Amino acid sequence: MDIIIQSLIIVVPSLIILGIVYIMMNGFLESMQKMFMEDYRRRKDETKASNHATIIPLRVQAYERMILFLERISPSNLVMRIHHSGITAHELHAELIKTIRTEYDHNLSQQVYLSIGAWEMIKTAKEETAKIINITAEKTHASASGLDFGQGVISISSQLKKLPTEVAIEYLKKEFAENF
Repeated sequence: MDIIIQSLIIVVPSLIILGIVYIMMNGFLESMQKMFMEDYRRRKDETKASNHATIIPLRVQAYERMILFLERISPSNLVMRIHHSGITAHELHAELIKTIRTEYDHNLSQQVYLSIGAWEMIKTAKEETAKIINITAEKTHASASGLDFGQGVISISSQLKKLPTEVAIEYLKKEFAENF
């Protein structure tokens, strides 16, 4: 019995001390975790604010660049810019399609800064503009001049209620106004 009492004299105070240490350590760890989470949120918010200040000008520039792209591939603007005297219909057709692809490829990275809907409108405008040019090529006689082909592109474009590029520009302007 003496051994049990001596064991209890040693074990009970040890258990009490262990319990106190556990409670203190648990409280300390909880406060450290809370402090860590607050610091993490603060840093995340600071990073977000810093990124926001950097991203906004890039997004604005992306909208500007894509509206410029759409203006440049508008059928009448494209024909006026690319056509030169002595060019055949076939050569002008090839040059117009090449220019649209080149301009589009040059601006591919801008999709990172635009909404999915805006980028889809841009892609659709590009494809529909190429379609107008291809339809004109199908309707144009093989021996036609570049001037005749250019007039055909402008004529087909003028029959549309709205050009695909105009629809896309309106969409971008509306989205820009809503977001900035």
